Amino acid sequence: MRVHEGIWTPERGWTPPVDELREGALAGGRNTLVIAFADPALRDSLGALAELERVLPSAIVIGCSTAGQILGGEVVTAPLVVAVAHFDTVTPVVAWARAEEAGSSTGLGALLGDRLASTLAPGVPGTVFVLGDGIVVNGSELVEGLRSALPSYIGISGGLAGDGDRFGQTWVYVAGAARLEAAVAVVLAAPGLRVGYGSAGGWDGFGPARVVTRSLGNVLFELDGRPALELYRDYLGDRAAQLPASALLFPLAIRSPDGDRTLVRTVLGIDDDASSMTFAGDVPEGWTAQLMRTTLDRLIDAAGIAADQATRSVAEPELTIAVSCVGRKLVLGQRSEEEIEAAHAFLGSAPAVVGFYSYGEISPHLGTSELHNQTMTLTTLTERPDA
Repeated sequence: MRVHEGIWTPERGWTPPVDELREGALAGGRNTLVIAFADPALRDSLGALAELERVLPSAIVIGCSTAGQILGGEVVTAPLVVAVAHFDTVTPVVAWARAEEAGSSTGLGALLGDRLASTLAPGVPGTVFVLGDGIVVNGSELVEGLRSALPSYIGISGGLAGDGDRFGQTWVYVAGAARLEAAVAVVLAAPGLRVGYGSAGGWDGFGPARVVTRSLGNVLFELDGRPALELYRDYLGDRAAQLPASALLFPLAIRSPDGDRTLVRTVLGIDDDASSMTFAGDVPEGWTAQLMRTTLDRLIDAAGIAADQATRSVAEPELTIAVSCVGRKLVLGQRSEEEIEAAHAFLGSAPAVVGFYSYGEISPHLGTSELHNQTMTLTTLTERPDA
């Protein structure tokens, strides 16, 4: 496995030049995967990726818009970053679809999962990396659909595309274009592939735990019989005027009635007329919900915890994909790079790291792939062809 990182800027073009990226990927054969993360404004000007695809004609190129790009051990200002990975024995297989084709986010995940599952050899270890529209796609339903179609031993990681802190329009990149209201997934599988996962948040609950008394999928209407948006406004005070972005400072922890599952949910939008809030994943009725808060040091420490988890099964990864939440970036501000540095410290001597700030993070947790919010998630990959 060989991995090369690249940065594109309007002023300098590709660094390193595309010819070096092509040579590093062994001329871009069928075993090459390019993962790209881009500023949302590049949607209509992605000629740089087209240039890369011309020199890597057989490679699979996927990506999405973000709330911030990550490369190496840094949060970078460059509008486009890529990792070009050429595998020895893994041949990436891609599937994508628009939400309207499937009728629901669960159906979308199942559709992608079916297409990928048909390419898998029984028992061969692997992983699926998925990127979805961050506004239209319900992330928890997307993962549920993928899980229903894929073998249980295939882990699922990835994230929901971002649009900075604007929550306006997001997109995924596949088949040579930016796609709205869509999701793309790639499966990597081979006997010698080793994959690790890590996920940690660093948030603590505060205030009363309230019962979700009215919700529909990822739309929350009432907590303890009171309008959820009204409660959020009370807690936010002066910051309520900046909703939905200001709600990222106070995510919601939801716990199943039996107490076996606790997930974190981030607000994507609000509806004043319905007094409702739309989250990145489902908020089921009957679950309890509690507001959360954090400190800068807790967020940074959690990134290190996620990296520790991800390197337990892959001690020296050749490629690490980092997906962190836009809410963490807003809270950390100028210290955002410190969470990347904290993760990088666990990843070995010179790993390739590519990633983005998202509207939802996807990673296995306690053996089950889930949508998370307000977390740092890491997927670590290495290849041992002789295994």
